[in-house]
Amino acid sequence: MNLLDAILITIGAAAAAAIAFGLVHHFARGPLLADSGRGRPMIQVAGTAFAVLLAFVILAGYQTYSGARNGASSEGQALLDMARTAAFYPDAQRDRLRSDLICYGRAVVSDEWPAMRRGHSSPLVDRWIADYRALFGRIDLHTTREQLAFQELLTFAATRTAGRQQRLGDDTPAIPTPLWLALIFGGCLAVALQFGMVDPRERLLVHAPMIAAVAGVVAAGLLVVYFLDHPYQPHTGGLQPTSIHQTLITIQNLEPGLRPGCTEAGQPV
Repeated sequence: MNLLDAILITIGAAAAAAIAFGLVHHFARGPLLADSGRGRPMIQVAGTAFAVLLAFVILAGYQTYSGARNGASSEGQALLDMARTAAFYPDAQRDRLRSDLICYGRAVVSDEWPAMRRGHSSPLVDRWIADYRALFGRIDLHTTREQLAFQELLTFAATRTAGRQQRLGDDTPAIPTPLWLALIFGGCLAVALQFGMVDPRERLLVHAPMIAAVAGVVAAGLLVVYFLDHPYQPHTGGLQPTSIHQTLITIQNLEPGLRPGCTEAGQPV
C-alpha cells in the first residue's frame, strides 16, 4: 500500500461517514436523542476505549517495526566487521571470505528482501552462509593474531545471525486477526455513535465535517497500525536494505580489485 492509496482510503472513509450522516440528518424528523446529554457518556466511553486500544496496538506495531530495522542494521554492521577482520589472514583466504560475504549481502538485497514480504526466507542466503562457514574450518590459525581474529570472526558471525533472525522474525504480521476485528469494530462503533447526535434543526454543514473528521482519524489510525505491522512492504516508509547496501559498498571499497563469485543478484557463477 503506497501513500496515495492511504490518502484515498482516509478521504473515502471521511466522505462515506459524511454522506451517511447527511442521509440520517435529511430523513430524521427530530432529534434522535431527546436529551443529548444522556447519550454523551456512552459516546465518550466508546471513543476512549477505542483510542486506548488503538494506542496500545500502535505501540506493539512500532516495536515490530523498530525490531526489524534494528535487526537489519546490526546484521549489516556485523557483515562489515567480518570483512574487515578477514584482513588478518593470507590473501587467498581473505579474498574468498570477503567474496562470500559480498555474495551473502547481494542475496539478502535481491532475493531475501522480496521474499520477506511474503513471509519467507531465502535459500540462496543460506547457501552463502554455508560457504563462509565451511571456509572457517580451513582458515589458518598458526599465529596468535590469527587465533584472536578467528574469535572475533565467530563473535561477528553470531551477531550477524542474531540480526538476521530478528529481521526474519518480524517479516510476518504480529497483530492477530481477532485484534484487527476488534479494532475495526471499535472504530466503526465510535463513528456510528456520533450519529446519535443528529438534530435536523442544526446545520448539516457544521456537523457533517465533524463526523468526517472522526472517521478520517479512525481510518488513519488503522492504516498506521497496518503500516507498522508490515515493515517490509513496498510502501512509503517501508524498510529497505539500506544498511546492507552501504555495507556492500564499503567492503568493495576495502578491496576494489576483488571479483566476487556471484552475480549482482547473488547467484553463484
